[in-house]
Amino acid sequence: MPRGDSEQVRYCARFSYLWLKFSLVIYSTVFWLIGGLVLSVGIYAEVERQKYKTLESAFLAPAIILILLGVVMFIVSFIGVLASLRDNLCLLQAFMYILGICLIIELIGGVVALIFRNQTIDFLNDNIRRGIENYYDDLDFKNIMDFVQKELHKPSPSEKKKRKKGQRELQTTWQSLRVPLVSGQRIFFEFKCCGGEDYRDWSKNQYHDCRAPGPLACGVPYTCCFRNTTEVVNTMCGYKTIDKERLSVQNVIYVRGCTNAVLMWFTDNYTIMAGVLLGILLPQFLGVLLTFLYITRVEDIITEHSVTDGLLGPGTKAGVEAAGTGCCMCYPI
Repeated sequence: MPRGDSEQVRYCARFSYLWLKFSLVIYSTVFWLIGGLVLSVGIYAEVERQKYKTLESAFLAPAIILILLGVVMFIVSFIGVLASLRDNLCLLQAFMYILGICLIIELIGGVVALIFRNQTIDFLNDNIRRGIENYYDDLDFKNIMDFVQKELHKPSPSEKKKRKKGQRELQTTWQSLRVPLVSGQRIFFEFKCCGGEDYRDWSKNQYHDCRAPGPLACGVPYTCCFRNTTEVVNTMCGYKTIDKERLSVQNVIYVRGCTNAVLMWFTDNYTIMAGVLLGILLPQFLGVLLTFLYITRVEDIITEHSVTDGLLGPGTKAGVEAAGTGCCMCYPI
């Protein structure tokens, strides 16, 4: 090969090495920082949660989930940072395999959940019932359940009239955020549900059980009720509803379960869910691909240096490296 072509090949090899190295360092560092942030938020939330009587189930404790997620992200990303800085093949391969295994587990988990859909729904309903038993003792679960059950604020007719004037400005704003807007109204989750499987799940709570003393007996929380924004919230609107048939209370409370309501929302908003899944899986796939390419480049450089060492000898090799590497003195040794 002519000397000019050889130098061009070496230059391209150095450039690809540096580009992959810096890309992997930036990739790992970003997720390392995100992992540290998630871990910090989880620890803070868990410390606050311990001030109250709470559940022991990790499934029902978002703080525990955040801590576990943060620990995994922090450790795995730190391995990636260290491996890319040191060009350590063992750490690079470990980083790639861990990312690949996590990606495969997530894909398999999603497929299994879809195949065994009924079992997945039963699992969710069972855990929601366990949460309902401790509804007033676990602030995390209570807030999540109230958010899902409650019909969020809708504009009244008078509010719609006031907002009509600024509808064009609102529409421009929402379009800039790429969020659909209908008649200038606020976009909101609207699950309109009660309990896990249905409203009768609230009988699992000691205060809402029909045999319990007190005003909450045989009732559901007010977040299960139909609400008019012009009315004052009646916290006893779900009084004496658990022991009644669905048809007799369907105009007072939401009778369908939140598990099916949320799953139906996912189905109706499949484009949003596809974007979320893509946002979760794509970075991991890019990490695996980037690490694989970088490993092959590092192996090529190690092979090249080994061949040079064998042909020229250790003394001559040092002179070649000093004359040829230039800014690429960070080649693996």
